Amino acid sequence: MAHDNFGKDASQAQFILSYELLLLLRWLLEHDEEKLRKMVAKAYGSGLGRELDKIDYTSRELYQPNDMQDNVVEFFSMLENILMEVIHDQVRAKAQRQNLKPSVDKIDGHECDIETVQCSLEKATVKIEHNPHANPKELLFEELLRHWKPTNRTVVN
Repeated sequence: MAHDNFGKDASQAQFILSYELLLLLRWLLEHDEEKLRKMVAKAYGSGLGRELDKIDYTSRELYQPNDMQDNVVEFFSMLENILMEVIHDQVRAKAQRQNLKPSVDKIDGHECDIETVQCSLEKATVKIEHNPHANPKELLFEELLRHWKPTNRTVVN
């Protein structure tokens, strides 16, 4: 999630939700409404209800656009971070099942950044699922070569 233009006028500020986060929100609404209802009920019973009872709706302090926007951005940032962690864990688990872990462990972290390895691993695991007879190690290294953007122009032997 990218956010910018936070500053003087919160009504002009914008933030962007990632496509993955939007898909998660739609999924939760379509498939986990009851779980969301239980979470809200639990929050209400665990102290949210008392906080809501304290609100003075006539107070001008209640409607601070910057605070409201910061809370929304913080919530979506946390939700997106959780989603990215889950995706990362699932890709690692698939790689483990497909015996790609030893190949990933051999990749030099100084030459190839984590994001490139993660992206390549995701693409390779999807390709392996669609073509179970392919060589997993070969598919992984093909994807690494596709996504790798070397930063050092020194030739390595």
